[in-house]
Amino acid sequence: MIILRIYPIRELNQVWDDIVRNVAALSNEHSTPLYLSQQEEKNFLSIIYDVKDADSFGDIIVQSIPSTLNPEKTRTITLLKPVFFPAPRDRPANLERYQVALQARTNELESVFRHIVHLNYPKDVFPTYAAYSFGEDDILTSMLSVGRHRIEEFIAQNVQPETGVEHVEISRIGMSRRLAPPGMWKDYRESRYLFKPTPQYEDYDFTELAALSGAFVHEVSVD
Repeated sequence: MIILRIYPIRELNQVWDDIVRNVAALSNEHSTPLYLSQQEEKNFLSIIYDVKDADSFGDIIVQSIPSTLNPEKTRTITLLKPVFFPAPRDRPANLERYQVALQARTNELESVFRHIVHLNYPKDVFPTYAAYSFGEDDILTSMLSVGRHRIEEFIAQNVQPETGVEHVEISRIGMSRRLAPPGMWKDYRESRYLFKPTPQYEDYDFTELAALSGAFVHEVSVD
């Protein structure tokens, strides 16, 4: 998985619409956009790709993205060894999605990742995926929670004290949308599940969680 961050010259909502309309132009046989998301109060959009050939993905970055979206700049974040999680069937009805980004000491990175993956999560805070991220952060996770206060409380008690964790940043995902065909996206998640769905846990498309209305209330203007 690779996250491609788009820093637009125009307003975020205009570029969002352009991405949704031009998915085919932003894809090739080796690089498939999985979903699109936007973090509240951030001045970029994120397209999450399934990439099977890095050179082919390079063509999208240097050809397709400039000609289709004309951004100010882009940044890429590589996600390695992604692990997905089914969702509790009896989860709360009103959930919000958050990105939890961690920086960890190199010699403790693997143990921190194992800790996050195998934590005993409650029903009101639980992960949808976790992966190594070799960029500005070391581990990226997507989590669902009933609200910011609850996820901050859980992270403060269960993640930040772990040996090797140096910094944690929590950002709310204000808007998300699936770009891949539904069957392909479902198969992609299921092939990477830490454990298979059970009577207590079910497959869940977390990209459909964030509402498509009012997503840019906190939009940040690009200089």
